[in-house]
Amino acid sequence: MLPVAETLELGVPGIEASLGDHICGLYAGTRQRDEMLIPFLEAGLLAGDKCICVVDATDPTTIIAELPATVDARERADAKQLDVMRASDMYLRSGRFSAAEIISVWKTAMSEVMYDGRFDAVRAVEAWSMQDVQPAPRELLMLESEMNRFLPLYPQVILCLYDMEHFGGDIVVDLLRTHPKMLFGGMVVENPYFLTPAEFLAARAGPNDTPAGEIEVVAEWCYAVTTGST
Repeated sequence: MLPVAETLELGVPGIEASLGDHICGLYAGTRQRDEMLIPFLEAGLLAGDKCICVVDATDPTTIIAELPATVDARERADAKQLDVMRASDMYLRSGRFSAAEIISVWKTAMSEVMYDGRFDAVRAVEAWSMQDVQPAPRELLMLESEMNRFLPLYPQVILCLYDMEHFGGDIVVDLLRTHPKMLFGGMVVENPYFLTPAEFLAARAGPNDTPAGEIEVVAEWCYAVTTGST
């Protein structure tokens, strides 16, 4: 078993993550999604990690076909090193989207991987476009927040990708509240706006709408990080 402090290559030169990391990446359209998703999976497969990909509005066979031939993605999928599944198959098993149910499914899946004994680490990527699966915003954000309690239990890294073409801009504030790290322009940065699950629950007990001033502050921080003007 790898030690918790061990770092993993994310597929982007010079970018690493530590086991237990919960990272959020923003994209616009399928091309930008795949620029993050494909290298992430490729690096994991080459490192011998268990790789899980949950994708919305894309057939799993398309993701497998887009991986470089050098990783033998089809063979790795057959050997259960690589699992690519539709978002609806992962998140709507009972017919409805429930954060508690999904966390339970993840825990069961991770337990099975660890019991299998072939893999020291798990890399999971979730790509959200709100097309095949359309959870209520509060339930989706509850899932993201509760993931932070679950992640330390197993040697894993989870990358959550959000298509900004299908989400309102104000969700960025809540994504920052629920993800300790952000992937911006080929770099992973610590997120100063992250709230623990307990803090997030307290914050969500207030008004539903995010204050415009808070959106502006976050937008300025995102711009500063991506332009290197911090």
